Amino acid sequence: MDDHEIKDAVRKSWDDSSVKYDGCPGHGIGTGEENVAWKQELARILPESPEKVLDVGCGTGVMGLLLAEMGHEVTGIDLSEAMMAKAREKADAQKLSIDLMAGDAEHLPFNDASFDVVVNRHLVWTLPHPEIALDEWNRVLKKGGVVLIIEGIWKDNSVSIRVKRIVSDGLAKIFGHTHGGHYDEKLRSELPYDGGVPKEAMVSDLEHAGFAVISYRDLMYIQEMQKPRQPLYRRFAPGKTYYIIAAVKQT
Repeated sequence: MDDHEIKDAVRKSWDDSSVKYDGCPGHGIGTGEENVAWKQELARILPESPEKVLDVGCGTGVMGLLLAEMGHEVTGIDLSEAMMAKAREKADAQKLSIDLMAGDAEHLPFNDASFDVVVNRHLVWTLPHPEIALDEWNRVLKKGGVVLIIEGIWKDNSVSIRVKRIVSDGLAKIFGHTHGGHYDEKLRSELPYDGGVPKEAMVSDLEHAGFAVISYRDLMYIQEMQKPRQPLYRRFAPGKTYYIIAAVKQT
């Protein structure tokens, strides 16, 4: 697949996912407890004073709206207009200001040094060229700006995890609980981090792109908060790791 075909397939997948996306534990924020936990994680790293934040791959605005609620000036960008339509609905309902626009995480339509913070959640694994994306995020950050990456490993090549995922996904289809956003094998073959991003690889990629990693925190406790809302067949195949990494632009 060429880049145009890849991006079109990704866009269609998340357009299809938009209707049910927020209802899936791990995607939307379903409880007040989880909302507070996310805000505490973000506040550990970001100052209280308003920052200019770019939410890359913003989707339905889960992170961007939290940051707007915390007082930051947020711009969100995503390939999927349908996902952002949901973000706009939520922003209106919560009376929050967030600027949303269509665009590609690997080719940002912003000037150099435009933002204090770049944040993304569950994005890096979906990118065909994560190294290009990291260079772009570095470019649009001001010197000393921070990138926050929330990622994990959802599956690996072990037989046990593969079998559990196959069973879990199959049961989800039977019960009609799929949210869309599932990539076919052809598309997955184009993604270097299909299945998730190991911490060590993420740190290495950040350093190669000119960032200095300043903190790492395990977020598996947030995944535990989500379990009561999950169907039993989803608990059968939980994610293996979940983390947030903060890194600063050096030059």
